[in-house]
Amino acid sequence: MPIDVASTEHFVFLKTNAYESANGINVDTIPLKCETVTINVAREIPTIKVPTGIPRGESTTIAIDLGMGTKTITLGGIITNTTIKRSHTGSTGNYTSLNMTAIETAQLIASGVDSSALAKYQNFNELVLMVDSNIDEDYVERASVLRMPFSFSSRGGALEKDNSRVPLPKDFPTGANQTTLDNETGIGGFIESFDFTIDGNDPTVISFNMTFRVATTFP
Repeated sequence: MPIDVASTEHFVFLKTNAYESANGINVDTIPLKCETVTINVAREIPTIKVPTGIPRGESTTIAIDLGMGTKTITLGGIITNTTIKRSHTGSTGNYTSLNMTAIETAQLIASGVDSSALAKYQNFNELVLMVDSNIDEDYVERASVLRMPFSFSSRGGALEKDNSRVPLPKDFPTGANQTTLDNETGIGGFIESFDFTIDGNDPTVISFNMTFRVATTFP
């Protein structure tokens, strides 16, 4: 029996280029069942070695902090029989539910990784990690814990709060209710690698590993 996206709670989604928030989180996305999520941020600061060992008795390195770095997210989990919806199948507001086997779902992801950004129904350009949030974008405690998309952004508007001295900050997920937060943007980028293992003893459950590189992609 396929696991229906609508009746199974998911916290991790892959969005294709074709995704539109007006259609909801269950259209042009693939839900993932992750057991582990590893987030890595590596800062890149150019350095210059200054020969001060002779006059000062100690070498010196100058670091030029220009705000550069790389961010990757590594996912590990399982793929099961899954129900997905595509905006090219069915009518607006009534898209056809497609019950895919675990292997078909894995194949769909693999073919998307092997495509390009021009193939909007194949390529994945956004990763959504729904996490618990008790403090909103303005450092106000919520009435109850909600789920919001994980973000590398900071709280506060331009030149405010954590964005003091930051004139053009990227928006932090904003919303006073769960419906609004569900439609907030996740993390943009691309799938750098994807592998999965089919076990003959139980082909209905496939283990997978995925690395997602955070980036602004073109086209």
